Amino acid sequence: MPRHKTLVSIGHRVMKRFNQLDLRVNKEFVIYMVHLLARDRRKGLLKYDLNKPTACAIEGFVNTIVDSYVNAKDCTMANMKMAWVMKQGVTIDLEYVKKQYEEKFQTELQLLIKDILQYPETCSKLQLDQLFAKMQVFIVACYNLGSPKNHVLLKLTAQALNSVIGRSDLQNYVLKKKYHRLEYLQRLSATVGGIVIYNNDGPDGDRENVRSVVNDLEMAQKNTEAAFAASMERAVKMQSICQAAMDDLINIDHKDETLTYRVPLEHLDRLNQFAATYFMLHRCLTTLNEHYQKTVYLIEVEHKRYQCVICKIDDTLSMRTAIDSELIFPHFVYLSQVWGNLNNYLNHIVELNKLREQVEALVVDDLMTLTKATIAELQALHKRIKKPKVCSFEERMDAVKELQTDGNFCTLNKADIKEFCSLAMTITNGLLMPAQVTRKLCSNVDITFGFRDPRYARFAELRFEPFIAAFRKVVFNNADLALLFKLDDALIEQELQDLIIEPPKQTDFECQTEMVVTNDLSPANWINVTWNAWDYHRETIHLANIRKKQTNDAQTNISYGRRNAQNQTYNCRQHK
Repeated sequence: MPRHKTLVSIGHRVMKRFNQLDLRVNKEFVIYMVHLLARDRRKGLLKYDLNKPTACAIEGFVNTIVDSYVNAKDCTMANMKMAWVMKQGVTIDLEYVKKQYEEKFQTELQLLIKDILQYPETCSKLQLDQLFAKMQVFIVACYNLGSPKNHVLLKLTAQALNSVIGRSDLQNYVLKKKYHRLEYLQRLSATVGGIVIYNNDGPDGDRENVRSVVNDLEMAQKNTEAAFAASMERAVKMQSICQAAMDDLINIDHKDETLTYRVPLEHLDRLNQFAATYFMLHRCLTTLNEHYQKTVYLIEVEHKRYQCVICKIDDTLSMRTAIDSELIFPHFVYLSQVWGNLNNYLNHIVELNKLREQVEALVVDDLMTLTKATIAELQALHKRIKKPKVCSFEERMDAVKELQTDGNFCTLNKADIKEFCSLAMTITNGLLMPAQVTRKLCSNVDITFGFRDPRYARFAELRFEPFIAAFRKVVFNNADLALLFKLDDALIEQELQDLIIEPPKQTDFECQTEMVVTNDLSPANWINVTWNAWDYHRETIHLANIRKKQTNDAQTNISYGRRNAQNQTYNCRQHK
């Protein structure tokens, strides 16, 4: 469609401008920006016909996108970048982090594994010593016990390795097939790694040289929880400041069904953008914190397993002096597995912190100062304007009738809108006021609306159709609200679905007779197959002639030439 072609051409122009500014911007993010901002009531192209847009409108829109991107204080762009970080942040998933770290780790270990497996069957004493040293490095690296360059750690690993495999066993090891060597190496590293972990567990362990993943996790959890708490507290504080200021600048009377304000709503929208940004920040941090809490629970479970296997090994060693390896070694292997799981959880916490830092960096500290300055400016303007403006709810809902949107109302069931007063958003063009009660106004669609007061909800129920129509236009024509309520994907999908690819006027048609393609072309079946199309035409005419000569008599093979054939018996002709 022309509209889609217009947005594609705008995306190319935006990319060109970014290249001129030496900015490396993801092409997919540019498409995301263009399609979403084109629908925005303030910055978009809703006032123009996208089928035939003017050159000035397109140039102004391109400039708006570029200026917003380079401006760190632009709230809409900050919201968009936060949403994009959360969409692209695949490391939020624990299983993905496990898989990625494991693949990277195995790739790095392949060189060392190949070096260990290369030793011939006829190894000299020097070569066996080198093999023994490389095994130590492999065990330390495989289970992240510390730095492979630490000679003290290597010495501790050598002692544990000596207790499992002796010189004669090492000579037998090189006599194995390569795939048997690799399997044995992995079992050996798990056993020796568990021994090193057990020997250095507790307060008597060598913490200067041997790493303790348990202590690392405790420190990581402490720092992560403090960082999340500080960021979320700051976001909640700024949300409250913005909402309190907006509550002072407007007055909603549910009895008279009127909205009273002095500062124009266009100015209040500036403050609302700051509120939306801090709400967006809080929701992103909440999502990350939820995944973090799930990982914390898994850490607690795994830590209990760790303590359990340590106690089991203690009990086993305290009862005997000489212990069969088959009795104790499986516990060390299990201890290594638990240690590896704890390492994976630590990696996930690290990745979650990286995402948190990316999100926090998008909301700069200067934005807080700018928010407070905007509040002071609007409060001063409120005092200067003596005569307030009074509008009815109906007038405010009629004011958005001219806006056009094809956003699907049913997608609101996926949006978390119950935190804000839906009626206040509808009559103020999207101001985010806190909700106290929730209602489900639609019996056939599971959408929970928020309202400041039950009487607000009553008004929405009585005037359901105009309320829903106005609410839909307000939300879907505001990029900040679409991002906050996670409706951006639904809007962009709707836009991209409008693209209809026209089929070409001429195409090359290649066909083959079904009999030739599907039939068995073995020599026994070649009787019904021909490569000459005219043979099929002649066969068709022949069958048509036979069809014309067919009679309509009620005659079957059984009753041919006979009457009441089902009741008669005929003796077969006897051949002599």
